Amino acid sequence: MKALLLAAAVWAASAPPKTVGSMDLAKYMGTWYEVAVLPNAPQAGCSDTVVHYRLRDGGGFDLLNTCYKGAKYKPYNGVAKPTEPGSTVKFFARFFLFFGSDYWVIDLDPEYRWAAVGNPARDRLWVISRTPTLEPAVYDAVVARAKAQGYPVEKLAKTVHSGRMPPADPWAD
Repeated sequence: MKALLLAAAVWAASAPPKTVGSMDLAKYMGTWYEVAVLPNAPQAGCSDTVVHYRLRDGGGFDLLNTCYKGAKYKPYNGVAKPTEPGSTVKFFARFFLFFGSDYWVIDLDPEYRWAAVGNPARDRLWVISRTPTLEPAVYDAVVARAKAQGYPVEKLAKTVHSGRMPPADPWAD
């Protein structure tokens, strides 16, 4: 039985993560709060992380990530473009000139209240929500599904939201 479980775990980690299939990009746009993240160099020392999304003509979307770092909010602008024709769940997000990452939506609430975004290498994972926190049962379920896809969820760090007023969505009407 242990061998079967080990084989299943190895297979899950070698196959690409499953995405949600498709999503309504217009519903996905707007403001999201980072609830948890697999630690990564660009976000080291960040708290109060918020991201704003805006549709782009021709597909994809603009991103404006902001995090509180060094006694102020720091913006990180990016562009996410589909990696497959017509995809609404697999993107490559580029920040700055040389930094970028695959951005795959691997879990999504039917009402677009929360999502999990990862990459095929499974070294990037973000749990995001329309609010700074998620109910513990919802968070645990999202994490369990990410773990089942081979993400190292034991390394997830919950994002601190101190109550600071995040920057307003620059694209809000």
